[in-house]
Amino acid sequence: MKDIIELIEYPVLIIDKSGQVIYYNTKFKDFSWIKDLKGRYYFEILRFSEAHEVLKDNKVEYYEKEISLGTDATKYTFLIKSIGDLKFIALKPGESKATSDLKKKLLGQISHELKTPITVISSIVETGEATGKIDSIFSRKLLNNIKRLDFALDNAIIITKIQLGLINSQKTKINLLSFLEDLINNSLPEVLHSNIKLNVEKKIVVESNPYILKTITKNIFLNSLIHGKEPIFVDFYDNKLIIRDSGEGFKEGELKELSRENSSGIGLGTAIIKSLARLSNIQTTFSNENGAKVELKF
Repeated sequence: MKDIIELIEYPVLIIDKSGQVIYYNTKFKDFSWIKDLKGRYYFEILRFSEAHEVLKDNKVEYYEKEISLGTDATKYTFLIKSIGDLKFIALKPGESKATSDLKKKLLGQISHELKTPITVISSIVETGEATGKIDSIFSRKLLNNIKRLDFALDNAIIITKIQLGLINSQKTKINLLSFLEDLINNSLPEVLHSNIKLNVEKKIVVESNPYILKTITKNIFLNSLIHGKEPIFVDFYDNKLIIRDSGEGFKEGELKELSRENSSGIGLGTAIIKSLARLSNIQTTFSNENGAKVELKF
C-alpha cells in the first residue's frame, strides 16, 4: 500500500479509527499547510472548515469540500474516504487564481470573436432585405438559422462557464411574474411575445439565482419554439413553475433519457437546463401533456 500511496501526485494521509497516523506520503510531509501530524488537525485548512468535525465522526464514509489556499488562492479539493477502519485523507490541487483568470479572459475573447461575425452577417442580411437586394423569404430563413446558431453558441459558452466554475449560484428573492414578463419581452423573439400564456399570480416570489433561472427558462421557451408548437402555457402551483407547449411532445426514447438522474439531456438545450438546475438545486421533470411539459420545482 505504501508504494501505491507514494505514486499519488498529491498529499495523502491514512489514519485509523482512533485518529492515529498510519502512513502519509512524501508529498503530504512536504506540504506547507500541514500543522501537526501527531495532533488532532492534519491540515492547517481544518481550522477554517468543518472537516475536523467529519474526521471525528466515524460514521462518515465520504466527504468532499472545495477550498482555496495560499497567496495565489489555489483551489484544492479536500477529500476523506473511509474504507473499513481506515480513513484516507487527501488534498487534491486544482488550479491557481492566475490560471483561472487566464481561462476567463480566453473565454471572453473566444466569445467575442465568434459572436461578432454572427452580428455582422445578421446586419448584412437585414440590410439586403431592406434594400430589396435579398429575397425576403430567403432572408427570413437565413436569419432564423443565424439566430439558432447564436443561441447554440450562447449555450456552448454557458457550458464552458459551468465547467470552469464561473457561474455564481447565489440565490435571491425573485418576483416570478415580473421576471417572466421581462424575459419574454427583452430576451425572446418577438414571434413568441403574444404566444406565451402566463398564468402566474403577481404575489409569487421564488428564491433562485436570476442568471441561472433566466438561462433555464429561456432555453425551455426556445426549445418549445424550435421543436414544439405555439401557444406556450406557463403556470405556477405547488412551488413548481410549469412550461408546456402545444406540440407533439417528447418522443418515448427522449423522455426515458431525460428521466435518468445522471442524464445530461437529449441536446444542448436540455443539457443546459439539467446542468444549471442541478447547480441551483431546482428539480426538473420532463413529461407530455398535450405537448412537451417541463416542471421546475424550487
